[in-house]
Amino acid sequence: SEEVGFDTYWILEHHFTEFGLTGSLFTAAANVLGRTKKINVGTMGVVIPTEHPVRQLEDILLLDQMSKGRFNFGGVRGLYHKDFRVFGVDMEQSRAITQNFHQMIMESAQTGCMSSDSEHIQFPKVDVYPKVYSKKVPTCMTAESASTTEWLARQGLPMVLSWIIDTSEKKAQMELYNEIATEHGHDISKIDHCMAYICSVDDDGDKAQEVCREFLKNWYDSYVNATNIFNDSNQTRGYDYHKGQWRDFVLQGHTNTNRRVDYSNSINPVGTPEQCIEIIQRDIDDTGIT
Repeated sequence: SEEVGFDTYWILEHHFTEFGLTGSLFTAAANVLGRTKKINVGTMGVVIPTEHPVRQLEDILLLDQMSKGRFNFGGVRGLYHKDFRVFGVDMEQSRAITQNFHQMIMESAQTGCMSSDSEHIQFPKVDVYPKVYSKKVPTCMTAESASTTEWLARQGLPMVLSWIIDTSEKKAQMELYNEIATEHGHDISKIDHCMAYICSVDDDGDKAQEVCREFLKNWYDSYVNATNIFNDSNQTRGYDYHKGQWRDFVLQGHTNTNRRVDYSNSINPVGTPEQCIEIIQRDIDDTGIT
């Protein structure tokens, strides 16, 4: 990635499933940062509610110092019931915990100390080392639901838009974000959002489609298995957006793996270079993200 000019390398966190072998993103990020000299390395993302905020901050500060500012702290609320069940966290409180922990982490990165008397966690004031290297540790968060989009907009924090939504949904999400961020006094021209994609490029468009098809078929099957490790996973409250999204998939016939792959290929840069450029440019034009 560094040799061909990419500016950031992102690492995913997943547990107890074959499609994600990186349970500790901070460890993986340290390895990549140690092997590179220029490229930024980001986590996309740390499942914030499942780990103590002080431990997260210690890792963030250490990577920020060792890399001289090349580390980007990306976080997520968490989607999989299995993670919360095994790590002993109430999934129905995941949104509130994520917002609480993230705010604590980012504020404490600047002050060098952390304490909490919130309903989610309580501990006395402690100093956290090492001191921050960057003026402000870069951060971002995956946003899929309107609730997460609204919260990030109020904070003026950058979003990562999902690869599973089409251009019109991305445009609507950005319009919502920009309206709320502006209302809260943020300069939206200075907020650096990202769009995530599944990408497969080949001069032979059919070959690009097939390569992506084989990958996504395996991924979707693993995803379904991961969401059903525990039989009561679909009873969790607080994930209305994701349940609604699944209902939409059912209505559109996308529960069939092949149908879902066809849909994913149609909204992501999969095909010839010209086709991929057209898809990405369309999203850029409609969202304003560059």
